This record gives sequence, C-alpha cells and structure tokens, in this order.
Amino acid sequence: TEIAGGSSELSGSILRMRLDRIDRLDYVVPVWPFLVGFTYLSERESSSNLFVMPFSRGVWGACAAIALVLTLAQRATAKAPVERDGAYVAVVATWLQQDASAVPEGASGRLTFMMMSLCSMLVYAYYSSAIVSALMAAGGGGPTTLRALADSRYALASEDYDWIRYMMFDEETGWDDLEYLKRKKKTSSFYQSHERGMQLILEGNTAYHAEYNHIYPLMNIFSDDQICKLQYVYTVPPVMTWLTTKKQSQWKEVMHSVGGWLHETGLAKRLVARWQLKQPPCRAALLAERVKYGDVAPLVYLSTAGVIAAVVLLFLEIAVARWNARRSVESNGNDDTIIMEDDVA
Repeated sequence: TEIAGGSSELSGSILRMRLDRIDRLDYVVPVWPFLVGFTYLSERESSSNLFVMPFSRGVWGACAAIALVLTLAQRATAKAPVERDGAYVAVVATWLQQDASAVPEGASGRLTFMMMSLCSMLVYAYYSSAIVSALMAAGGGGPTTLRALADSRYALASEDYDWIRYMMFDEETGWDDLEYLKRKKKTSSFYQSHERGMQLILEGNTAYHAEYNHIYPLMNIFSDDQICKLQYVYTVPPVMTWLTTKKQSQWKEVMHSVGGWLHETGLAKRLVARWQLKQPPCRAALLAERVKYGDVAPLVYLSTAGVIAAVVLLFLEIAVARWNARRSVESNGNDDTIIMEDDVA
C-alpha cells in the first residue's frame, strides 16, 4: 500500500504478478517460487477387479478360446487314457504356470504341449507385468479440485495468515469453486497452527491449507509411506513472486540491472536452492502399492466356493461309490443263488 501510494520506494516483501497491481507497481526482480494449497492424506480405494483389470474382455475371451483349443488338441493327440482324462487339468495347470504331470508320450502330443507352454508363458508374463504396473501406478485416490474437495469426506483447516484471511477465506473472492468450498466446509475452528495442522493431516480426515514453505519442515512426523500418500489441491499453483517498486521509481532501472545480473550469473537460482525448503522425498515410490483385502476379496470368495463345491462333490462321490458297491454285492449274491439252483437241478 505504501509503495502504491508513493511513500515508499522499494518493497521488502514479494508479490505475485496480478492485473490489479500492474497499474500501481513495477515488478523489477523475480525472486521466489510460491505455492499454496490444501494437503491431505489419501488412501487408495480397493478395486474388486484388480486381478481382472490387466486384460480386456477380448483378451480374456481369447485366452479361454485358446485354452479350449489346446484341451481338444491334447485329447486328440493323447495315446494313453490318463493323458485323455487329464487333458483339461494339464492345460489349466500349464496355463497357471504349475507343474503338469500328464506329459504326452507321442510326438504330436508333445508338440501341442510345447506350444501350450510357450503360449501360457507369454500370457503369464504379460499378466504379471500388468499387475505390477497397475499397483505401481495406483496412487492415492482423492479429490483433485476445490469443488471435489468441498464434496469429499475431508474436513478443512488453514494456517492463520493475514493475506490468506483477507485474500481468500474471510473476503469475497469471486472464485466460484473457492466460494462453494467456503460455504460447505468453513467452520469456526477453521484456522489452526502449523503443528496442529500436521496432526490433523496425520489423522487422515482433514485437508490443511498453507504455504508449503511453512509446513515442509514439519512433515518429518510422517512416515515414507504416508509422504507418498499426500495429495495436494492448489489454491495458488506454482508461481514466481517479485520484488516491486513504486511506479516509475528512480530505483527501477537499477533493480532491473542487478536482478538481471543475479539471474545471468546463476546466483539467484543458487540462493533460492539454498533458502527454499524442499518437499520431503517419496522414498516408497519405487515400491508397488500394497494389495488390500478388498482387492483380493473376490478371489477369496471364489476359492471358498470352490472348497465348498469340492466337499459337496466328495460326499457325492462317496455316496455313488457306496451305491455301486451295494449293487455289486447284490448282483454277486443273485449270481451265487442262480449257480446254487443250477447245481441242485
């Protein structure tokens, strides 16, 4: 305000370049990268089709068709009953990269088996790499815009900073998404200290708003896994801030000259690199995302159903075996009676 009014020549603070300031101030030296936004801890949502997702429906259909063709080929080239009876199991076992004991004896059967092994190896390689890729790419899910954040489950809090109060949350801004967020989520306990804000983020239910240079040093309370799950919604995207002078100041050209020299020699970049606080690195980024129970729940249900079906089938086999044994005993008894009657006759 003093610079715009002409009572001061040079600003000791940094300002973003804005249209309403250009007519009153001269921007002379770009100094400091500036970034402000909400930070929250996100969790990847479970995906019930994680193990189906790597292949499209067409690929799954092609795999089923190839398995059927290979099964028919195995049965057609089989020389022994055990090969013919175990053709389907041999194809499934080989397809799943398991040991198949029913290796054909004939040359044609062995050729079919070799082609089946090569095909299954390629499919398995594609599938396993796609699963790892999906887990590596599975970042934390969550809102990415202010409107989405307003409609999310996260509560909101902010650092108590004058320009944040009077440029964003305590005054009308004309920014529709920000006004919508304020109407839905701003509460009487909205302004919190940096330390309290970090604790709220750590609890996982709050998105905390701050200038990132203020909170980066406090992120040492997060684990590597939690740092990798931090998500950001910017209210001020990365932008360069400037030193300013009053309009047509006598120091304008001097500052332009000095600022240009600082940037040309690399000193400005070096000073910023030394002074600016760095975002904590995500050391767990090289690890695949952990598989959750929700990801494998369908497989657990399918396996359980298979075990139950196997037990039911076992009881059916026992019942059929007993019934066949009973019929065999009765048949043998009738044959003995007929033989005795013939002897008597």
